[in-house]
Amino acid sequence: MVRGKGKYNRSLSLVPKAKLRASGAFSFSLPFVVLSNAVAKDSWNKVYNKYKNSKHWEKTTGMKNQYMCHFNFVWGKSAFNLELRDL
Repeated sequence: MVRGKGKYNRSLSLVPKAKLRASGAFSFSLPFVVLSNAVAKDSWNKVYNKYKNSKHWEKTTGMKNQYMCHFNFVWGKSAFNLELRDL
């Protein structure tokens, strides 16, 4: 997706399935946090492996941080839009 102008004007728009959204729902219970963290890492690895060879994929650290933020705190959004740059 093209957003704005300049070198880093692209974003990766991901629409998570309901099951993944439910895994990211915030909870203070320790077993849930551990499970949720494992699901977040696994799902990020799947995104990374699918898109890592794209010519637009440049700044993995920033994108991973954005993904984890979406997963843990704004999992109810219709899409996770990850800017293809470090923030």
